[in-house]
Amino acid sequence: MIDKKDVCIIRAKLKDDYVWNAIKGNGFEIIIPYKDKNIFLRLMREIWYKLNFPRKDIWYNSKLKTIEEKTIIVYDPLITSELLNWLNTRYPNKRIVISYENRADSTINPSMVNNSIEKWSYDQEDCKRYGMRFVAPNYFDVYSLDARKYKKKWDVLYLGRDKGRMHQILEYERMLKVQKLKTYFHICADRSYLRFKSKNYKSVLNYKEYLEMLKKSKAILNITREGQTSITQRELEAVFFNVKCITTNKAVKKFELYDASRYFILDSDDINEIDKFMEKPFKIVNDSILETYKYEFVLEKLLESEK
Repeated sequence: MIDKKDVCIIRAKLKDDYVWNAIKGNGFEIIIPYKDKNIFLRLMREIWYKLNFPRKDIWYNSKLKTIEEKTIIVYDPLITSELLNWLNTRYPNKRIVISYENRADSTINPSMVNNSIEKWSYDQEDCKRYGMRFVAPNYFDVYSLDARKYKKKWDVLYLGRDKGRMHQILEYERMLKVQKLKTYFHICADRSYLRFKSKNYKSVLNYKEYLEMLKKSKAILNITREGQTSITQRELEAVFFNVKCITTNKAVKKFELYDASRYFILDSDDINEIDKFMEKPFKIVNDSILETYKYEFVLEKLLESEK
């Protein structure tokens, strides 16, 4: 068992951040990395960093200077290599980890991080490219529901940010409608201040609101970035919530929990057969297998292993 008193987690808290809330809810000490508790201070910090002004550490949360736990795990959203290397200098005798929730080419370059800091990633390609340790896909069991128990309103639900792929998202919606499937697509702007840029944008939902919508749908649609080779949170939700998943991720077929009753792979499976997929009974995953995909189980295995 993990001794949570020995682990400090550093992670930025985004708006209605279900990951941050779940980690906190699981009993870990979790610290936000910066002082910017409001939008004004955050903009000031971003400008400061973009202009590369000196003394970036003045923006660090003062709690970072008094960490007593033996192990520090830092998650990559909004983190910089300067902050990581600063932590390494301040705590040379602690085990420090940077765990990537995003692809390395869209966040911190691992080569800019001191080699004494462990680097973990969920993406196997990044692990090969940068010599990082692989983090098995995992999910927070504090969120649990059985989607089969609820009355359905839609066949397919999609919720996600634009990320420059509006045309692709709308094309998949058109394809599903051609197959006579009832869809609900909830597309959000990448930033809240851009929400008026397109008539297709809807308000940002928190995770609880998303789960309420998921209950009403037979399947969720997952659109991954090109070349995706790792399992995503949406694909894990399928097995944890007993809901079908339609995905563009071809790598899902190599996933241990893949089953043709759970996953339909767009641009690989025959779209004209999707109605049969939707009607096929969902094969439930054994609880003992799901246990090995829970956040604390995966984290414990990694922390028990050698650096």
